Amino acid sequence: MAIQKQEIAANEIQTQRARMFEILEHGRKGTVSQIIDFSIIFLILANVAASVIETVPHIHAEYGQALRNFDHFCVAVFIIEYLARLWVAPEHPMMRRSNAFMARLRTAGTPMMVVDAIAIMPFFLELVASVDLGAIRVLRIVRFYRLARYAPAIITIGRVLASEWRSLLGSAVIFAGLLLLSSVAMYIAEGELQPDKLGDLPSTMWWAVVTLSTVGYGDVTPITVAGKIIAGIVMVLGITFFALPVGIIANGFQEEIKRRDFVVSFAMVARVPLFNKLEAPLIARLVGMLHARKFSAGAVIVSRGDAADGMYFIASGEVEVEIPDNPVRLSEGDFFGEIALITHEARRTATVVATRPTDLLVLSAPDFRRLMAQSPDLDHAVRETAAQRMDERKSGN
Repeated sequence: MAIQKQEIAANEIQTQRARMFEILEHGRKGTVSQIIDFSIIFLILANVAASVIETVPHIHAEYGQALRNFDHFCVAVFIIEYLARLWVAPEHPMMRRSNAFMARLRTAGTPMMVVDAIAIMPFFLELVASVDLGAIRVLRIVRFYRLARYAPAIITIGRVLASEWRSLLGSAVIFAGLLLLSSVAMYIAEGELQPDKLGDLPSTMWWAVVTLSTVGYGDVTPITVAGKIIAGIVMVLGITFFALPVGIIANGFQEEIKRRDFVVSFAMVARVPLFNKLEAPLIARLVGMLHARKFSAGAVIVSRGDAADGMYFIASGEVEVEIPDNPVRLSEGDFFGEIALITHEARRTATVVATRPTDLLVLSAPDFRRLMAQSPDLDHAVRETAAQRMDERKSGN
């Protein structure tokens, strides 16, 4: 009896942990998730603003204690959020094959969790130092970068720079070569005529940086024909050069968007009960089989009685499943039509209509069955789910 109670308690904890994972990591569509996200964003912005204005002497003298109390409140919320994310780490699809300790350890080492840890560190440094150091107060500004969790564009920029660093390093080498060449050319052309401004290479390097970047402060200008010709060539080279890293970054953004779409699709597939126990490589193969389809508002996606030929994942938009007396609306991240993968010659049991412009990812039944024939794990999962569905139908009858 005691063992049974322990199992019930463990299952209840796991259920609550899974629910918390959905709120924290798959938010932005549920009401609770949105409230938590917007509250954290507001606290981050307000805390950073408070840290900035606290550096003003008369504000610090008059409102210093109130600002410190607000900072302590924010830190308490940030610590609770940090611990909650560690607690739910074992629910992540990529961590399910690891034990709870290793899942949390790997999660703590991810870039965003490291930023979260650094963001709360100034509070503990102040406690250890026992004085309110100005430098420590300024470190609170790091909390601004916690917004990267809620702003995918910031994360995308970081990933692009990380993935394209070799190409960008090559661009930097080319820029250094242009800088040296331009500096030497101007030094030879006007070093003797303008010794106070261009009489040494460090001075001409400053001029070259300003000219190559097309800023042109005007504090140093050539006065000879040769110098002006060199300046014109350097300006054109500067315009041409900066097209190179811009092109590299633009291409990197395109590739990163493709990778991000894959990750989003992976998460959607991994959440399906039929697939959530599969190995990550097998889920990745399923994601590779997905095909995108677009539907306008009011379009019929499937009709009741049609042959079930595939499963649908909602990438964006909303659909309505027309169940008699109880229509159901599904939105981004939801799925329907999995019966097509479980049983042969199945028929659609309901009509599904797009209520607004909707993007779907479709997993066709023939592609799925070909993969199932090659994967014993997938075949076992499908047979197990099919048996459960048959038992449910028999009990329903």
